[in-house]
Amino acid sequence: MAKEKIPVFFATNRNRVSGDGYFGERFHSDGPSFYRCGQALVEFDSDADEYTLISSGLEAERKPADPSGRGARLGSTAMFRQIRDTMAAEEREALVLIHGFGNSFVGSLLRGAQLSREYRIARVPEAPGGPEPAPQSPIVVVFSWPSNGRVQPPWEYHSDREDSQQSGDAMARFFMRFWDFLNDPGKRGTDADGRPLPCGRPIHLVAHSMGNWALRAAVQSIKRMMAGRAVPKVFDNVFLMAADADEDALAQEEKLYPMIEMARAIHVYHASNDRALVVSDTTKFNPDRLGTDGPHSFARLPPHVTAIDCADVSYTELADARHQYYSSRQEVLDDVRAVLTGRYAPDQVPRRIAIDPGRRYRIPRAT
Repeated sequence: MAKEKIPVFFATNRNRVSGDGYFGERFHSDGPSFYRCGQALVEFDSDADEYTLISSGLEAERKPADPSGRGARLGSTAMFRQIRDTMAAEEREALVLIHGFGNSFVGSLLRGAQLSREYRIARVPEAPGGPEPAPQSPIVVVFSWPSNGRVQPPWEYHSDREDSQQSGDAMARFFMRFWDFLNDPGKRGTDADGRPLPCGRPIHLVAHSMGNWALRAAVQSIKRMMAGRAVPKVFDNVFLMAADADEDALAQEEKLYPMIEMARAIHVYHASNDRALVVSDTTKFNPDRLGTDGPHSFARLPPHVTAIDCADVSYTELADARHQYYSSRQEVLDDVRAVLTGRYAPDQVPRRIAIDPGRRYRIPRAT
């Protein structure tokens, strides 16, 4: 029986519980803005195609000294140091996952382990004509906000939506601590805009479904914390997957627009036949969703924002409402892996079909 052990780092503002759950569906005992950090170990059984949580441990923590979380002695310091050292020693990249609606703490870690396996990165050879580097699993860090872990009854959606929004401050503080630690602005230079140069290894972000609503709250919190100062451009790639966010979110300053400053590239993967988002649109009284047809308009969006239509390849996803294609459809996994190589401009990603070159693309079914 082939088994693989996968480490997954995490930050969470959930409440601590005993037993197999580790963390529950309520907020940290000190409030929604506080988070803990730790590391889990997940086992993948390739014969059964199954992920199992083996262990989960916390770093020791102390409360932050100020609202930004900067300069405080937190348990996150030990975790960030381990991530930084591993990235440098093994030449690996980091990927932050914000999970969506209906995820338990354990479920979010299992998803993180899956992305660690499926989003393996094969960078360009260092020398022209040199040997192809072996694909490397990214170091995955899951931010697990207190989703209830249930999709029924219908009011669970509204409960999760409120909890995701209230998690914005904790997520923002986590991001800023993570950025500060990896960038080490006290020792590194700045770019032409005065932003601290990022660490030597790429950092990516994946936000799925309602995780994009939490991300919206986080970027607004970061904007308030920065108080007019330039926001670090730390993320190489931001993947907004099946985003349960307004279709104009990336164009509105009070929504996701500040994320444009934080990323070198933003990729919006969407599907008009995503049944979960259709339900969000028609029964939860939400506006048209970003994850259904992509951005409403590109008029205010810079060239590094692109949309990728996944409707043709989400046709078999009836069991999960055609909402999980970012982790379950081979065509989408191949597209993401091609993006992560850094080898291709949007028009050059293999198998993509250009709908509006430089802006909109479609992933066709594999033949």
